[in-house]
Amino acid sequence: MKKYMDKLKRNIHINKNLFVFLLVIVIVGIVAGSIFSTIIDSNDKKMVLDYLSNFFDNAKDDKLNYDTSIINTLVFTVGFALIMWVLGISIIGFFVVIFMLFMKAFILGFSISSIIASFGFKGIILALVYAFPHHIINILIFILLTAYALIISYKLIKCITSKKPLDLKCIMHRYMIVLGVSLILLIITSLYEVYIVPKLLGFITGVLK
Repeated sequence: MKKYMDKLKRNIHINKNLFVFLLVIVIVGIVAGSIFSTIIDSNDKKMVLDYLSNFFDNAKDDKLNYDTSIINTLVFTVGFALIMWVLGISIIGFFVVIFMLFMKAFILGFSISSIIASFGFKGIILALVYAFPHHIINILIFILLTAYALIISYKLIKCITSKKPLDLKCIMHRYMIVLGVSLILLIITSLYEVYIVPKLLGFITGVLK
């Protein structure tokens, strides 16, 4: 087992400076999303409140359509990861994947801030359950995917501009491993988000009236 874990660590290795840069992008995205949720007009805030209230009420009464939810969640999450992965093997993907990571963090920040703003103290607890641990894990996965997408895209650009040979087979092998691990984890977090989180949120909503 240790042999396979060591092999996985060797294949999934990213530059620390790049990781820090992407982490900063995520933090900026979360902060931007949080700020945006406070400056939208009153009508938009009411729409968000109505949506959240309806979701939490349905979660409490166990009226959510789990089949539709799991399909939508998998399509959005896994689809997002696949698009990011494909962009990594293209030249234009260099900047697009950074923007995609930023938007993922922006949406998370907006969601958390909206929940807290709408429900006060109860919203803090609801936001924690909403975000932890699945959304945090997802963000880390997307940081990993973004890092590798940037590395691959950069190597392709360098190969074209400098006209130096590129060991594409070795690069794609490692890139496929990263994709495979990422998809497995994303499927697990999606199942947790759809089948576990609503029950926890419903329980908290019922207790903290």
